Amino acid sequence: MDSAAGGTTFRVMRAVLLILAALFMLATPARADRFTLSYNGVGLGFIPLGGVTVDIGVYDDAYRVSAELRSRGLLDLFERTNLRAESEGVIRDGAVYWRRYALEHQYSQKRRVIGMTVAEDGSVVSQIEPNYRLWGEPPATEEHRRRSRDPLSSMIAMAVDVGQTRRCAGAYPTFDGRFHYLLELAGGEIDNADVGPYEGEVLKCALAYIAVSGFEPRDAGRRRIPHGEVWFALMPDTSFAPPVRISTPLSAGGAVIRLAHLRRSHIVVEPEDTAAS
Repeated sequence: MDSAAGGTTFRVMRAVLLILAALFMLATPARADRFTLSYNGVGLGFIPLGGVTVDIGVYDDAYRVSAELRSRGLLDLFERTNLRAESEGVIRDGAVYWRRYALEHQYSQKRRVIGMTVAEDGSVVSQIEPNYRLWGEPPATEEHRRRSRDPLSSMIAMAVDVGQTRRCAGAYPTFDGRFHYLLELAGGEIDNADVGPYEGEVLKCALAYIAVSGFEPRDAGRRRIPHGEVWFALMPDTSFAPPVRISTPLSAGGAVIRLAHLRRSHIVVEPEDTAAS
């Protein structure tokens, strides 16, 4: 595999990190759910590319998600990387509203830190170190930022829809600090699958990544991330649908991300007895 193909493979891994990171949703009333998941990525069917770990806490009216990607194997030959992202927000009437997003990316002996929060007026306040020299043509507008979620929260919102409707439909505007894009689900087929630790019903969706703004000519690889497929686990006794498999075609072969570990725990939140205090 040449360097161009390797670079495209890594861009795909980074793009789907957040797809792997957070497609989870909702806890039932008076219960909190905790999920720990890990995924392995391979190219050409057998070459290790990297691993992703995800930790999720979902409560009645809030959520917190963290995800980490570490390259290994072939990808380390092109760009050794360690990426960690966190997000939190609130849940109202089945809708996800993000409040804070943070990302730290270490790669090729470089480091970038991104922090974004939603102000009271709905505007997005960003802190980026080092700051971007170029913001794309065209750059993301204020309206783009206001209409979007951060990448992890977009995935949570996607899982709400999948878990509740069992359908692959909708576009999810996303802003990561520079790039503004849409994640779209389409198609849809319910099937039984055996993927790592999960065995049961899955919803197979077509997944599209559509670049909108913030991109430069040098970002051609990000603009043309090929369409792929994501399988959501339709678990009983919950209304969230974690992904168990994501596949993306590449010019030099396919990349597949598969669930390797799944741990789920329930916490029953008892209301406080104020009369006894």
